[in-house]
Amino acid sequence: MSSPAEIIFSQVSLGGTLGVMFLGVCVSSVLYGVTCLQTFSYYRSAKGQGDGPLFHTMVAALLIFDTTHQAIVTHIVYNYLVLDFVNPLNVLVLVWSLPAEVVMNAILALILNSFLSYRIWLLSRRNDLTCIATALTVANFGTNLAYGIRGFFESNIFDAQDILRTHGLVGLSISVATEFMISTVLAWYLHRSRTGLRTSNDIITKLIMLTITTGMLTTLVNVADLIAYITADKTLYVLFFNFLLGKLYSNALLTSLNSREYVMGLRGDGSSRSRGETIQMSVPHTHVGGRSAVDPRNVTHGIHITMEQLVHSGGPDVDGVSSAKFESV
Repeated sequence: MSSPAEIIFSQVSLGGTLGVMFLGVCVSSVLYGVTCLQTFSYYRSAKGQGDGPLFHTMVAALLIFDTTHQAIVTHIVYNYLVLDFVNPLNVLVLVWSLPAEVVMNAILALILNSFLSYRIWLLSRRNDLTCIATALTVANFGTNLAYGIRGFFESNIFDAQDILRTHGLVGLSISVATEFMISTVLAWYLHRSRTGLRTSNDIITKLIMLTITTGMLTTLVNVADLIAYITADKTLYVLFFNFLLGKLYSNALLTSLNSREYVMGLRGDGSSRSRGETIQMSVPHTHVGGRSAVDPRNVTHGIHITMEQLVHSGGPDVDGVSSAKFESV
């Protein structure tokens, strides 16, 4: 006669439950190390030291929440693989740290998307786009926070997936829409910020690639999370992607902050400049009637480049060429 454990595991994939949780915590641990390194780099960098208390507090809070997230996912795997090693039936029990991990993801997503919504406003100065991004950010946070809170009142992990299925689909769909909208709008407005000057265009291209890489990565993982939630409801593949999302949110924000100094310092030869230094373009002169005159066809003003906002300075436009300045956050 088969034991209860044998009956359970004949219906539930061990690799698709405990196995994917173990792989998820392994990859999450690696990404947490990257978070710690990026946080250290931020506080040591010139740009990081020049940021105000708000940014310093935001990065500190990000590290605290990400550390809490890592402790929670470690507890999940330790609980199932160590504490319940002699009682495999407990693989069906919903441990408290599983819904707590969803709550941590919601908080980390809120921090990242709030920061990116602010950058949308800086780049576009459009209240409608900023309001849409903010509304999606709040909806994403509220929906996933409520999902996590509801999870605390469930006792069986697979029953919880069935009971909360509609809620989970709505939450993941909003997450995908939020990440996709924000990264697309940022890339579009960076593209529109091209000045026609090779140096600034090269920098903007690098910013667009950075935005797409960090923004679309979180979008793709959210899409994979949604697909796993829909198609693999009798396994825990969804947890693998959930464990990664918190770390991707943290590193996306830290990458955006830490890349500012590198991007600001880019010249055509790849060397760097000190913080706040302006790239000066030479202005060819011609001589008219014995006096020096500026050839208006070759006028280019100084360009000061950071990565968040493009605003035209007060310099006059000459033959369609205007001076430009990127103000930092």
